Amino acid sequence: MVERTREVLAQLRHLVDGAKAVPMSASCMVNRGEALALIDAAARALEEDVGEAQRVTATSLETLERAQDEAKQIIASAEEKAQFLAGQTPVMEQARKKAAQLEAKALTDAEALRREADAYVDARIASFEAGLQKTMSQVRTMRDRLASRSSLDDTSTQALPRLKA
Repeated sequence: MVERTREVLAQLRHLVDGAKAVPMSASCMVNRGEALALIDAAARALEEDVGEAQRVTATSLETLERAQDEAKQIIASAEEKAQFLAGQTPVMEQARKKAAQLEAKALTDAEALRREADAYVDARIASFEAGLQKTMSQVRTMRDRLASRSSLDDTSTQALPRLKA
């Protein structure tokens, strides 16, 4: 494909290489008609090469599209086959048994975790309750001491009703 253009350009180079040098300069003398004919031939060869490259590209794109369509069909067929195989009785039954086992284990684990969390929360609440009872007892004792020391009337200073112990 590119060979035609290379060949014409090589001929053009050979023409310039073989041209007579102009004394005391870097210029040379070439046959105008010969040079123009080679340039025209190079342009035609380049157009043909570009056209052929475009045809090859278009063909490659078509081939790629066909390959992608074929790949999609193969995948669809494989998925269909996989669904068929998964639907077979022994395989499906085994999967159902495994799913039931996993579900039972998950429920058991969840229940154990719930019980553990409930026990932890109950222990924390009991500790909080004990602390509150101790604080309430100390507050009651301080109020009783204050009332007896200051001879305060219980009904006039009582902010909260007394809790019965």
